Amino acid sequence: MTLENNINLEELFFSCIDKFKFLLFPDQWSSVFLDYSKNEILVLLYLSKYKNANMTELSEYINAPLNTVTGVIGRLEKKKMIERIRSQQDRRIVQITLTNKAEEFIAEQKDKIQYYFEKICGVLTEEERKSIADIFSKITKVLIEGNNKTNGETQVVKKVKKITIE
Repeated sequence: MTLENNINLEELFFSCIDKFKFLLFPDQWSSVFLDYSKNEILVLLYLSKYKNANMTELSEYINAPLNTVTGVIGRLEKKKMIERIRSQQDRRIVQITLTNKAEEFIAEQKDKIQYYFEKICGVLTEEERKSIADIFSKITKVLIEGNNKTNGETQVVKKVKKITIE
């Protein structure tokens, strides 16, 4: 398959894999980081950004059913990365928050990513940085649109109804 400018997509794909395969090697990343599933990482990042969440919010964010989120939270709790805090007003309401251990872990990982990001930005001109941001934005848009369509039809977005308990 080729693009308009005679770019061979298969050749481009394998060229990128060959050049970036080192990113898949465990010694490039914290080995601890590889001990977490995709959903666990997403939950940790969400909690890092929003500080706390309930199970429904996490379910919506990682696009998984509540029973899956319950398992994810259970595993993170065993790893002492999150804690469940029950509401004083209504014991049925549980907020999930990061532990200090998790906050330190996430800060370390962000520092590593920032280090490489700054090295990359350091070798690029301002115009190149703007171009990369524009290209990344376009790629993200295409991937999101492609993910929201199945066989030419737009997927129905599930809405969770929130009920206030008094």
